Amino acid sequence: MSSIAPFINLRTSGLGYQLLADSVPELSWEFATGGEAPDRAVVEVYQAGASVPMWQGTWRVGTQPAVRYAGPPLERSAAYTWRVGATVRDAQVWSAAASFETHPGPLHELAEWIGLQVTEPADAPTPVQYLRRTFHLEAAPVRARLYASARGWYGLAVNGGDVTGVRITPRFTAYDQRLEYEGYDVTDELVAGSNTLGIELAEGRYRGRNGAFGQRNTYGQQIAAIAYLLIEFESGRREIITTDAAWEGGYGPRRFADPQEGVTIDARISGAQFTAGNALADARPVEVFPRGAERVEAARSGPVVVADVLEPARTTTIGDRIVVDFGQNLVGVARLTVAGPAGTTLAVHHSELVDETGRIRTDYLLGDGVLPAVPAIDRYVLAGGGSEIFEPRYTIRGFRYIEIEGAVQVDLERIEALVLQADLRYDGEFSSSHFGLNRLHDNIVWSMRGNFTDVPTDCPTRERSGWTGDAQVFAPAATYLADVSLFLRDWLRDVVLQQGEDGALGDVAPRDSRPLPELSQFAGLMDGKGSAGWADAITMVPWTLYQRYGCTDVLAENWDAMVAWVQFCLRRAADRHPSRTGDPSPHERYVVDTGFHWGEWLEPGNEFDGPEAVQMILNLANNPDAEVATAYFAHSARLVAEAAAVLGKAQSALEYSELHERIRAAYQAEFLDPDGMPRTLTQAKLVRPLTFGLIPEHARQRVADRLADLVVADGTRLATGFLSTGYLLPALSVWGYDDLALDLLLQEERPSWLGQVAQGATTILESWNGTGSQNHYALGAVARWMYENLAGLRAVAPGWQQIEIRPMLTHRLEHVSARTMTPYGLLSSAWQRSETGWEVEVTVPAGVEARIAVHGANVLEDGARIAALPCGTSAWRVRSARVDTL
Repeated sequence: MSSIAPFINLRTSGLGYQLLADSVPELSWEFATGGEAPDRAVVEVYQAGASVPMWQGTWRVGTQPAVRYAGPPLERSAAYTWRVGATVRDAQVWSAAASFETHPGPLHELAEWIGLQVTEPADAPTPVQYLRRTFHLEAAPVRARLYASARGWYGLAVNGGDVTGVRITPRFTAYDQRLEYEGYDVTDELVAGSNTLGIELAEGRYRGRNGAFGQRNTYGQQIAAIAYLLIEFESGRREIITTDAAWEGGYGPRRFADPQEGVTIDARISGAQFTAGNALADARPVEVFPRGAERVEAARSGPVVVADVLEPARTTTIGDRIVVDFGQNLVGVARLTVAGPAGTTLAVHHSELVDETGRIRTDYLLGDGVLPAVPAIDRYVLAGGGSEIFEPRYTIRGFRYIEIEGAVQVDLERIEALVLQADLRYDGEFSSSHFGLNRLHDNIVWSMRGNFTDVPTDCPTRERSGWTGDAQVFAPAATYLADVSLFLRDWLRDVVLQQGEDGALGDVAPRDSRPLPELSQFAGLMDGKGSAGWADAITMVPWTLYQRYGCTDVLAENWDAMVAWVQFCLRRAADRHPSRTGDPSPHERYVVDTGFHWGEWLEPGNEFDGPEAVQMILNLANNPDAEVATAYFAHSARLVAEAAAVLGKAQSALEYSELHERIRAAYQAEFLDPDGMPRTLTQAKLVRPLTFGLIPEHARQRVADRLADLVVADGTRLATGFLSTGYLLPALSVWGYDDLALDLLLQEERPSWLGQVAQGATTILESWNGTGSQNHYALGAVARWMYENLAGLRAVAPGWQQIEIRPMLTHRLEHVSARTMTPYGLLSSAWQRSETGWEVEVTVPAGVEARIAVHGANVLEDGARIAALPCGTSAWRVRSARVDTL
């Protein structure tokens, strides 16, 4: 008799421990490995402490394991529990109960903005502010929740206890329109009697340096904090403490903290324990600032937290400095435990690279003077008298090496690297018999961890910007490595909020810079928005999330923005590039050859490292790549049509399907020869139309054959850039070139993935020649092929409701295994070579339909090529069918 799969990993609105649930939360779960899903399940929601459910919902097999709460209105800042269960053959199975609390509402309606007046010039840093409020409680609370945000970055303390620790909060959003607040359980920190609540307030991305040019004041010059403390007593009485004019402010040992420049801490200055009686410098009442236009809303995804702590791999003394190699390029801060004389100053320099002498390099990110130098230096002045911990906060670094200036004057008791990343579930795993592939996978994960922080950034060292193109090309791979649904949906909200009225979307979201006078040469040529492949993130990322997680909400949330973008492209296509003369052909109405487009960025041979970057960008501005722009126009129109069909918008589905066909015909007329072959023969120019379905059906195999010929002619090395690299191996596999795809993946001569590994990289590099940033995840989009093809993990219906395991069984590797988490639970595949073929072990979650399939000359042990898979773990033997004919 089959057992019912226990319900595990219960989540409220996507999070396991939820203090900020909305009024209609989604209640979801997974199935434990080894059992079957019931035909029907019941979800019960209770008020905390109640024994009778206030609402019951029903789930049925064949749908995502989730229900939307639809019961009586939930109170604000109230506690609830829920569980899911099923009854089969009179046996009842219930999950463990999950708890959640609802948020208190928009914080700007509950508290006031406070702080000290910023008096420094706009181009200068402002000190970290220490804000506090002391209050009396008649009794210890039974429940206390603290909600906070800032125009800047903040930390919280209560009665000398550190509430937030090292983290980045609030996350980077469209600060001019919305800020997020977090919720904290401070029940145990509060006591009967006197209590002090404190906020450290730093510049953050609001006022601090942002973007490639390190600009300040992107969203304002005045930093401020907002907080709301809700206290409940055993009697049921509530007390509320909010930010208002009753607070005091001053300054303490954290002198300055900037996202890019770093921190300065003078431990001789009082205030480290400012919520436990320490005096503050220049203490005075705070000012209350006017409410702005921005909303302060509950965060919907996890914060940026310390996820790991690394010890040094090697320490070297060079002159009067100590250089520390952590053995891994990472994102976070370096923490030192030191002892030394009062007044001794340490300066900690950060870098991803060292030079031939072993000293850190600081030149490789500046483009030979194109970009300003913003040294990543943290400074610490010792108080003396014993061990001291130097822990930078309110800044973030990309580094593998630190160089400690002044270290020979102190006793360095401990050196650590605190790894900061968004609080995501990294369940994706890949392993093989090939060391290089395993290291490549690790590099991809480390780059994702380092760049999926407060937004999906391009790199953690230079601009640290939310480039839309980076997120677009990497999103499909990211879904295999971690649960990124909430993270990317949250980021998409800011993409949409900062969409122009004309429908154009920024190349970077949220906006992190302002127009610079020194860039006036680009005025009229590039305006930072509407680039093909970048702005198309608004159609491609929602579609990716729908495909991977099966939730239509993400399409509905972004529908208007998706349509507005395609309509913008349609209007732009009506313009003609000045180089076109004479009467336009009818198809030109759908060819996009105006506007600025980054194009197939950083193709091998087109990398830059210096002033030539300016000329390269000017060339792109004056000569837009119409093939790229038109291909993405067609692709986005098709995705809008498909999204409309999913959302039940039949008329829109027809309208955009017809538009797609017109663009497709225009693409073929403009960029293909009469036989259907692209007129420009590069790897990118072939793989893109193959992937987007722009090649006529009769010509597709021939184009794929030509692509394979090009790859071989290029020495079986990559010749694709930013946009097309992730499509190359999948396209080769689809059209019968699995072996060539594997050749490319295993290639160790640059340009190649393993070429980066061979040169010692521990993250994915920005360019194939190794110049520029050493931590750019975009080229790691190949991870998708590693999971889908080498391991064979494929979703054939949205949300993994239908699964096919089709591994690429090869004699060139001894074994391959991979696992990923689906909405239903764990999915894994592992194969290894045997004397007679291959042994394959598969784990399938309950609640899905799954099959195993082999192709080529291989068959299953019984001679079949396809077989249904049971839920749970099963083992299969695969042999070559050629044996039967010998």
